[in-house]
Amino acid sequence: EVHHWYKMFMMKCPSGQLTEHEFKQFFGLRGLDPEANEYIEQMFHTFDMNKDGYIDFMEYVAAFSLVLCGMMKQKLHQYFKLYDVDGSACIDQHALFNIIKVTVNGGDHKTIAEKFTNKVFNKSYMNGDGKIPI
Repeated sequence: EVHHWYKMFMMKCPSGQLTEHEFKQFFGLRGLDPEANEYIEQMFHTFDMNKDGYIDFMEYVAAFSLVLCGMMKQKLHQYFKLYDVDGSACIDQHALFNIIKVTVNGGDHKTIAEKFTNKVFNKSYMNGDGKIPI
């Protein structure tokens, strides 16, 4: 499986290092609004574990194997880092809406994202400050 990931990574990124721009192209992320773009940049910087400005194959594998195979606590920690764009240790409704808007495919993106965000907040929102603490 890792060999397959390596072949795909090297086919799309022959230099062996993804820049932020290449990262967006790798996943077909173009024409994003500024808030969605900020989320994708946060994702890139989270995956760039050694903070050298690139995602190499080992970082790529580590990120995706954690997402696919990691323990629940590790997964939740990484997801939180991806979603906590402003570093506030909370996710507000607006931030969650932007994250969902980026990840939803097909149909009316904005309407689907709004409905899902509202549903999550209606079920999760317990402390009265407009944010979900993680």
